[in-house]
Amino acid sequence: MKAVHLRVCVLEDPIGLGNRTPEFSWHVSGGVRQRAYRIKAERNGSVIWDTGKVCSDRMNGIIYDGEELRSRDMVSWEVTLWDENGKPGETSSGSFEMGLLDREDWSAQWITGDYKPGGRKRYPVDCFRREFELTEVPAKARLYASARGVYDVTINGKRLEQFILAPGITDYRKRIQYQTYDADGILRQGKNVIELRLADGWYRGSSAAYGVTNVYGKQTSVIAQLEINGRAAVGTDTSFAWSNDGPIRFADLKDGETVDSRLSPSYSGRAVIAAGSAELVASDNVYVREKESFSAKLVKRDGNRYVFDFSQNIAGYVSFRINARNEQTLELTCAETLDRDGNIDMSGIQLPRPRKGWSRLGIIKTLLGNPPKKDVVMTPLQKVNYICKDGENEYKTSFSVFGFRYMEVLTDAEIDERCFKAIAVYSDMEQTGDFSCSSELVNRFVSNVRWSMKSNFLDIPTDCPTRERLGWTGDAQIFFGSASFLMDVRAFFSKWLRDMEDAQKKSGVIPAVLPYEGVSEMYDATGTSVGWADAVYLIPYRYYQRYRDRTVLDRSWPMIKRYAEFLFSHLGFRDRKQAKADPENNRYVYEKGVHLGEWLEPEEFRDSVYGTRAKHPEEGTAYLHLAMKSIAEIAGIMGDDELKRRCEETADGSRETYNRLFVKDGTIDTDRQAKLVRPLALGLLDGAAGKNVRQRLVKALEDYRFRVGTGFLSTPFLLPVLQDAGETETAYRVLLNEEAPGWLSEVVQGATTVWENWEGDLSLNHYSPGAALEWLFSGVLGIDVRPENRIVIAPCLSRQLDHAEGEYLSIYGNISVGWEAGNDGFTVSTETPANTDSVLRIGAKE
Repeated sequence: MKAVHLRVCVLEDPIGLGNRTPEFSWHVSGGVRQRAYRIKAERNGSVIWDTGKVCSDRMNGIIYDGEELRSRDMVSWEVTLWDENGKPGETSSGSFEMGLLDREDWSAQWITGDYKPGGRKRYPVDCFRREFELTEVPAKARLYASARGVYDVTINGKRLEQFILAPGITDYRKRIQYQTYDADGILRQGKNVIELRLADGWYRGSSAAYGVTNVYGKQTSVIAQLEINGRAAVGTDTSFAWSNDGPIRFADLKDGETVDSRLSPSYSGRAVIAAGSAELVASDNVYVREKESFSAKLVKRDGNRYVFDFSQNIAGYVSFRINARNEQTLELTCAETLDRDGNIDMSGIQLPRPRKGWSRLGIIKTLLGNPPKKDVVMTPLQKVNYICKDGENEYKTSFSVFGFRYMEVLTDAEIDERCFKAIAVYSDMEQTGDFSCSSELVNRFVSNVRWSMKSNFLDIPTDCPTRERLGWTGDAQIFFGSASFLMDVRAFFSKWLRDMEDAQKKSGVIPAVLPYEGVSEMYDATGTSVGWADAVYLIPYRYYQRYRDRTVLDRSWPMIKRYAEFLFSHLGFRDRKQAKADPENNRYVYEKGVHLGEWLEPEEFRDSVYGTRAKHPEEGTAYLHLAMKSIAEIAGIMGDDELKRRCEETADGSRETYNRLFVKDGTIDTDRQAKLVRPLALGLLDGAAGKNVRQRLVKALEDYRFRVGTGFLSTPFLLPVLQDAGETETAYRVLLNEEAPGWLSEVVQGATTVWENWEGDLSLNHYSPGAALEWLFSGVLGIDVRPENRIVIAPCLSRQLDHAEGEYLSIYGNISVGWEAGNDGFTVSTETPANTDSVLRIGAKE
């Protein structure tokens, strides 16, 4: 028996950790049952932690409990397992390295360019440079760096690319991530050169749907500290040369770049010490990296205008290599779709922005439906303007990322499709799940969901990689289940939950978008919206249920309690007269605040007054019940009996209120699927009403030709609710329906990602409606990972598919399930990992 898949803080051999009490995990290979383990950790050859032989089958969530860990510590650790016969196996080993844990560890200073930014003017990329001498090649070299903006770093001409678009996004007013780079083998004896480039990024670049700028400030800055053999050797200060006359004349995350390849930085000035301070923290997260690349295919040419197709909608950037004459130009514009004439179409992702910038009044008018019409530019541009030098020109976007499948190129240079590549960029999460079946359309749907996830998991979970690119809370909580089957999202969501802690208001509410990216008039105001606000407890609780990681739940518990208190204080009708006239229901109804409602149902099901302009007592009261029920369960885990009691009382009261207000004559008589799915999914109905509403849901689906009629909040529930109702064949019929609206209708129309809305006229790369994918793993394959190393496999079988198979790399190890329909029934095969108890159930419920 041997430990494999060793992880520290769910990362493989990480460097630059900020967690002083890291947790250890592994999977088991060989043997049947782990009866004991022993972990031993060493620092500089001395043992700092030895658990001794621990009689336990536990293999995750084991917290370090040794000598205090210090900045820069390099720790090697090993684990030995004993099998079911008490025999020790082969020892496995790993390592981790601590980052800079204390403010005093930073001797480098924040530096900026020698200019004073003013107004709404945009500036070229800052370039910094420092030469230094070494008497010998160092045995160990680390670079620690961060920025208010985005940066990259080169040492001796080699770019350190462990993190793309570093330092990622946080609320820069409260916390800024730093990166730790392994510089071993790059430094040399004699002269060395370190170069840094600094662009606007999230700090002062265009943000949100409306392209607001200077969200965090007008002055970008960077900090970097190169350490050799554990000692600071070079740190940013006024000794760094500076200029902003290099080739990148403009760089914006969303709008793009302007590049004059004929230029090179003169470094004729000096860096200036930047004002202000901020807490620098290790991200303890997977890094953002360049991933898959795609070749271009020419689909249209009209004179000097070319349109290329990269075959896959992605978030990323472009690269090219061409031979050109001096001053020839290329204008590249990236888009998700083409219009009827085969030209790029930006209408679904762009909004008007005042050319002179936004005022507060202008934002408010836009939110009220009166956007600017004169002297505007459209945002985002997703454009690269490139001026060639004579000879070979090689380019790769540095400080922008676009959502695109197609690219239009306007140029007077000689080009062809072989010149261009598209490069996907996203957080480097380990793939944990895969699914395939006899329907190639379903297989494409799985691929589409995966690509929408990749496109929107760039340091935070965003809604789309184009128009907004924001961390909408509701979108993330809806998709968490599907995301955690497809990828290992533990480190990723743990980081985002820290962003959530930073963002929570004193009232207990979190903004609907986090981290903060401006336009608080909209994103703070909609923070109360049910389905979005509920991310504050749903994501930590689902994280705990999926990964059995108590540390995340412990850390999130204070903000969950604050949100519970907010709910207690905001019960009742908005209208005071209604509250006075109906005191019985007023006690537990919930509609105060701004709510988005179901959001983006098919257009024919939407109310005439929709979204934030409408009251949403049905959705609000339903989610009040979910919140109180869930927080009561969490309170039970945390040992808070008083809060548990209060939440249970409110959960019961809201359930009774919901039935009085929204269940008439023992049913809910509507063809609006969301109104039927929601109470069934959230456990709001009693036996008779539940049966009646289940029957009414089936009729609603029949009336709608088994197409999908739900919006954001209820789409993930639709198929599981049908399965729980015993309507397996109906669930499959909805899944496999190729008519619009539905998941496969998008595939039939050529989609390579999931659309934001069923009509397909907004962003075409939005994971939320793809949250139904979770059912393919939990329903079709029936994978259910439970506490105490227990796995239940209960596949949902149907002859509407000939076969289905898939696998999931769980916290206990890899699970594979496959089934096939035959003349005499079904053949089911499963494989589960060592050190688990597994149960296979066919057609039986617990």
